Amino acid sequence: MNTRSLYFRLILWYSGLVIVVLLAFAAYTYEGVRGRLYGEMERTLARRAQQIADNVLIHEGSEPDQEIARQIREVYSPAANNRFIRILKSDGSLLYVSQKPKDGSFDPLTVPLPSPHASAQRMETLPSGVTLLMVDLPVTVAGKGFRIEMGAPTREMQTALHGLLVTLLFGLPIVVVTVSAGGYVLVRRSLKPVEDIRATAEQITFGNLSNRLPVAATGDELEHLSVTLNQMLERLESAYQQVSRFSADASHELRTPLTIMRGELESVVQREAGLTEELRGRIGSVLEEAERLSHIAESLFTISRLDAGEARIEHVTFDLVDLIKTTAEQMSLMAEEKSISVVIKAEQALSVDGDPARLKQVIVNLLDNAIKYTPRGGSITVALSKAVHKAVLAIADTGIGIAPEALPHIFERFYRADKVRSREQGGAGLGLSIVRSICQAHGGTVEIESAENKGTICRVLLPLAEGEG
Repeated sequence: MNTRSLYFRLILWYSGLVIVVLLAFAAYTYEGVRGRLYGEMERTLARRAQQIADNVLIHEGSEPDQEIARQIREVYSPAANNRFIRILKSDGSLLYVSQKPKDGSFDPLTVPLPSPHASAQRMETLPSGVTLLMVDLPVTVAGKGFRIEMGAPTREMQTALHGLLVTLLFGLPIVVVTVSAGGYVLVRRSLKPVEDIRATAEQITFGNLSNRLPVAATGDELEHLSVTLNQMLERLESAYQQVSRFSADASHELRTPLTIMRGELESVVQREAGLTEELRGRIGSVLEEAERLSHIAESLFTISRLDAGEARIEHVTFDLVDLIKTTAEQMSLMAEEKSISVVIKAEQALSVDGDPARLKQVIVNLLDNAIKYTPRGGSITVALSKAVHKAVLAIADTGIGIAPEALPHIFERFYRADKVRSREQGGAGLGLSIVRSICQAHGGTVEIESAENKGTICRVLLPLAEGEG
């Protein structure tokens, strides 16, 4: 999991907050229950002590101590209720002490006497390990002072608290996991509009700049972001269309004067017999440059029309193998001049739906590059295979290759990895741009792998005709 992702950080903060809140709630619950249990027991013991003072000790002096003990045993049953009762007179003498409780959990005689400054409520841990919650109530009855001690074992309360603690310890992780899972789902649902925007933006290219991002009608910053990005796309589309129109118009306007220039120069060379060799050479150089400019203008015009979707693309079903073999045979003379062998591995017929003339232009450009940049005696392999709903045309050469830093820019217009080399070979840096535009117009893609001094592999992926996949 990517710990730097927004998903992870939101879920982490959410889960952390939930854990802190639940721990605080658990501590509050535990302490609250504990306080209520002990507080209620203290109030019960104090109430019983006051009842003994009001109902039993009022007869002290008029009745023997044995009668008072009997009344306490019969009315309050300390042994049966596992309670401790001890009554001291003002002089410190013992008036009454309860018997052993029914469960025998403690011996009342082992309960130490309270100190003069003992608190009204205290805990006493006996030698048997039992802890008593003690309430010490000084009272004055009929002018006589008494000290009534009431006690109860804390075992049942501790058992209840232990059960609550176990429940909290085992329940909290389950709650945390459940809440975290719910938080994960909530975060994913909350960020789904962002993912939709990202997925749509990833599909937008110069070929479909008219597409727009989905706008979530949330009325918050997310909706404002989508609207702002769509406005930016509108500006980009407008700017791109202006640049495309300028390129198309400029290349279109250049073709006519260049054609006239070439015609006039060729006419001068043919008509004027008295031209010197030096002048003929200069005119020839100008004709070569005019030819190169015409080629550049024509390429720019083609790319602009393809990018704008204005170029006429015929869609017919044809066998790509026949087109590859025919085109390779037509270019074999260029390869033979450099003693380059061309091997074709395309035996199985594969039908595609597209414009044969445009796709032939793709094959010609790729083969032309392979022949140009493959040293004498090298080899070129043209292979056609079938992938999932795709025809894969791979042209591999043993040429000089392309530097790694140049690969990301290889499809840019007028980009040449080696400007001197490319100019000497007659390239203008537009061939691969045309290849990519034609492939995109057919719903395909083009990829290039290369290593310096090892060779280059160009792969063209085109959708198969219906029924071929």
